[in-house]
Amino acid sequence: MLVYVVVPIILIIVLFRWNIWFGLLGIVLFVLVIAAANRSRIYFIRGKIQYGKGNLDEAVKLLGKAVKGGKTSVEAMASYGFVLFKAGHLQEAEEVLVKAVQKSSTADQRNFAKSNLALVLWKKGSLDEALEMLKEVISEYKTTAVYGSIGYLAIEKGALDYAMKINLEAYDFNSDDPIIIDNLAHLYHLTGDFDKASELFGKLIEKNPGFPEAYYDYGRFLEDTGKYEEAFEMYNKALSCTFNFNSTITKEQVGERRDKVESLMKNT
Repeated sequence: MLVYVVVPIILIIVLFRWNIWFGLLGIVLFVLVIAAANRSRIYFIRGKIQYGKGNLDEAVKLLGKAVKGGKTSVEAMASYGFVLFKAGHLQEAEEVLVKAVQKSSTADQRNFAKSNLALVLWKKGSLDEALEMLKEVISEYKTTAVYGSIGYLAIEKGALDYAMKINLEAYDFNSDDPIIIDNLAHLYHLTGDFDKASELFGKLIEKNPGFPEAYYDYGRFLEDTGKYEEAFEMYNKALSCTFNFNSTITKEQVGERRDKVESLMKNT
């Protein structure tokens, strides 16, 4: 590998000794060759930056170029599959993620790809298959993102005993993550432990989460405890958030709850 760096540098030095303009031209050509050789990596980095800024469509384009531009990593493929999923392109996302799983050479690569593939399966209506896949993943690949996903799907499945077990485990793993806090707070609400739910929802809202489910779940809790004005406020906050394809609720759902609470406020 060193030869690919040393030889061009020697050639550039020779060119400079011959003529300064030839030397400068050599540098330009060397930079262009390096850029071309690392084109997929550059697209991948740019795509991740755009995703971090919330520019989903641009992230899809750039990560797509990274994956389709030649030799690429499993990480890039799995990331591309995830943004395709988040943009609502389920079929394409599934195809990319299945290839990422097949191409994986390590357990971490495979589990990273499978953790994203499970979300695609969930959105396609295969909740049981998605949950089982995440159970396999979490047994050897424990990350905050995976705990957040499996914690939610366990609640969605209605397997409350397992949901409590995995969400408590998730909270022990990362008690500061808003999604994990929301999952556990919502679960305490569902199981009737209102004191613990109230405590966790308070902690959650202090973090000013950017996803609508946090405010919607807290709104439902406040509604059930008769605090309609506060619930109304939470539903409005939920509606001010960005809703994506992977959101577990819709604007219509939130709007309906808000209207119901507004009606209750007028009648009390």
